[in-house]
Amino acid sequence: PYGDGYEGVIDKTELPLASLRVGIYQGLIFASFNQEIEPLEDFLGGAKPWIDLFMKQGAGYPIKANGEHRFRFNGNWKIQLENTTDLYHFPVVHKSWMKSIDDETAAAITSFMTSDDAFCRSLGNGHSLAVLVPELVDLDKDDGAPIPERFEELAATLAKKHTPDEVRRIVRSLMGVGFNLNLFPNLALSMAFFRVLRPISANETEIRHVALAMDGGPDEANRVRLRIHEHFQGPFGFGSPDDAEAWERVQRGSHAGPDLPILVNRGLNRESTAPNGEKTAHATDETGMREAYAQWRTMMEQA
Repeated sequence: PYGDGYEGVIDKTELPLASLRVGIYQGLIFASFNQEIEPLEDFLGGAKPWIDLFMKQGAGYPIKANGEHRFRFNGNWKIQLENTTDLYHFPVVHKSWMKSIDDETAAAITSFMTSDDAFCRSLGNGHSLAVLVPELVDLDKDDGAPIPERFEELAATLAKKHTPDEVRRIVRSLMGVGFNLNLFPNLALSMAFFRVLRPISANETEIRHVALAMDGGPDEANRVRLRIHEHFQGPFGFGSPDDAEAWERVQRGSHAGPDLPILVNRGLNRESTAPNGEKTAHATDETGMREAYAQWRTMMEQA
């Protein structure tokens, strides 16, 4: 203010705010300091149809953020980047969470370990996908399965104001989609929430977990969605503390010696490549990790 006081000292036109290159896809806003970067839709590439599927979890309602929490762990951001499409760790690291839920849910979530329909896939540009519950990939498709016992009371309440088809659609969406999607370098669309990574230093990373809800949807169902989120991802949940402990141990282990290899070769022997270049392997394989590290190496070599 009162710019004449700076006359002859500084020209404010030489100090503008930086203008970012902004792109929007399915309501997600992306920004870059690089004005020459490729168009957003080109960068998202093979991830776009999976973002489209992820956004169906509103059950006919728009999706809105329903609160978030942040925490930090003592480790490099790339350690966490691996986590989103790494399904191999789930039944090992998250045993405490599995013991806290009903057997029906635990069986459904971990069926990918032996399912031939569960898979991981590289999507180009560092993006990757892990499908763990194939029947929930497209939430618009009703497979006719009975409503899970844990949601029967909610379904009865919803039935007072919604049609049977609407009730089934809402209940089917409570735990989100049946896959995790990594958007390189730092955004994860993970079943029913967003995860945003922010490197603080080479040894520290901040994570934002954003819960999702149906904008205008029934309050009863949104409360259940939030309780599910809190149970695993919340600050007092079972999932995030286990993950954070594992990430920090990986960070410490990486200092064992510069000549110690860090292997990400699981599944190379059964990986297939499609004509468009996307690679697919079993859900427990490390195809997604290899895709992310290949993109990271490419970008670092260009710097």
